Amino acid sequence: MKQETQYEIDHRKVMKVNDGLMTRATWNLLVSIRDVKLWKAGLRPHRGWKISHVKQYFGLKGSTDKIIQGLEDLKAEYEFNKQNLEL
Repeated sequence: MKQETQYEIDHRKVMKVNDGLMTRATWNLLVSIRDVKLWKAGLRPHRGWKISHVKQYFGLKGSTDKIIQGLEDLKAEYEFNKQNLEL
């Protein structure tokens, strides 16, 4: 049996963002896409940030380009599921 990633666990944790609700997993996904793109451009998002934390949280492996692609795929999956819930 595959062990659940923290990303999958955080889908069950809801938090308030501005005037709406969002899961912690969604928030971390959006912020991580931004941060990995900054990392690829040669900038460190903040002092304690490490690419290995992103890989571990989302259960991804590979180079920076593969990580970005994996995160974008997760975002597309989220948007597809969100659209289907609204219909």
